[in-house]
Amino acid sequence: MQNKNEVQQGWDFATAIMGADVAAHMGAEYVTAVEDAIKQLEDNINNHQYRNLGIGQLQGYMLEEWGAGTFNVDAVAAGSVDRASVLHSLAKDSADIKLDSGEAFSAKSYGTPEQTAKAQARMNLDTRQASYQDQGRLVPSDHLEGAKQTAHREALRNASIREDVSKAYSETESKLTDRITNDEGVASRTATRKDLEKMAKESKEQKFRAEEHGVTAQSAIQPEYLLKQALKAGYTTAAITVAVQLAPEIYKAIDFLIKSGELDLAQVEHMGEKGISAGAEGFLRGSISAALQIICESGALGEALKSISPTLLGTVVALVLQTTKNSILVAAGKMTTQQMGAAFVDMVVVSGGYLVGAHIGGVIGQALGFQLPVLGYLLGSLIGTSFCVIYNIGKKKLISFCVDTGFTCFGLVEQNYELPEDVLHEMGVETIEIPRTRIETTEIPRVAIGASEIRRADYETIDITVLRRGVIGVNKIGYVL
Repeated sequence: MQNKNEVQQGWDFATAIMGADVAAHMGAEYVTAVEDAIKQLEDNINNHQYRNLGIGQLQGYMLEEWGAGTFNVDAVAAGSVDRASVLHSLAKDSADIKLDSGEAFSAKSYGTPEQTAKAQARMNLDTRQASYQDQGRLVPSDHLEGAKQTAHREALRNASIREDVSKAYSETESKLTDRITNDEGVASRTATRKDLEKMAKESKEQKFRAEEHGVTAQSAIQPEYLLKQALKAGYTTAAITVAVQLAPEIYKAIDFLIKSGELDLAQVEHMGEKGISAGAEGFLRGSISAALQIICESGALGEALKSISPTLLGTVVALVLQTTKNSILVAAGKMTTQQMGAAFVDMVVVSGGYLVGAHIGGVIGQALGFQLPVLGYLLGSLIGTSFCVIYNIGKKKLISFCVDTGFTCFGLVEQNYELPEDVLHEMGVETIEIPRTRIETTEIPRVAIGASEIRRADYETIDITVLRRGVIGVNKIGYVL
């Protein structure tokens, strides 16, 4: 980092922050999509077209809306494109719920499990089959076992006297379920008859709240769904980080190719190493940023963090990971604590510049009529590098001020008042020498060439040694000749 100029430092910092920023926004958009599915469930129940019916009738329609709505919430959370729709069809023997993947379901909720089972096994007199043949039979969870027992009993009872009725009950028994599912493992939530009646009452008053029935973003986003989204964001961030960080290197390689007619293999090798490193770090930043954003916005860490800014969170993640990396370098002896402190200050300042720059870039992008958020990020990155250049100019002025005044800038600048040994000797101060072991060497015979000596006259003068304070290390000020 110390060998790079200000623009290179700014670009690298801004790239790291931008990747985490994009990932955090992906996490925020994911949580928003889940919350939108929950709001749609609430809207479908509160504004149901038959909500003026009595509770006994309306609760049956609530089973349809609850099954389809909670299936869609789980589908969004799982990242599935499959969706359930309530058909509201008045056609005879038509399905009540249809999935985009093709499955169909009949939903029935009667007073008792026995009544529910018989309604689901109703015969079509024209086809002599069950009216809802091949459809899933959705029933309240507290009716499921009783309905299966009824269907099984009726299938046995009619086996010898009415074979078609027996087959209808047998097929119904195999299709009875208390939840809507698909081949991807997406599933709706169950509801009892009592739950459905409560929903019906709330629907009539337009006071249904999904949260009161246990449907929230936090409960919908399962750990495996969170991991899936984090990995997706990590891959995206890795690709963005590699592309942006290698852009200057690719330009240099093309420029060298045009001028010399051949590729610089050393430059290509450097690009490969940089791409691998940038991709790995970008994946880590992206996956962590997305996971944290999802956890915060889903409410798992409390209401206070539900509205956290994705850009701010991504910036913090990038800052923490970079500091952690530098800490490891310090522990490995590849970086001093002073260098780490200086790097931390640089990262904080450029991060602040990026936050402002990204906001300005977003405003410019919208003003130009573009709806691509990446444009704002790119503009923010460029503006962030400008902040880095401006900051480094100010930093040099600050160091100069600390040289002149002895100010330590709250410990970020180390003031060293010890004089170098050679300066002490020149001032006549005796020092204790550390014993050293002499290593014998072989002298090579040399021929002495005679030369004429010119006599010089020495004038007696007062020897004055002028010391000045200057930077002799990373933010370390001491005496130099």
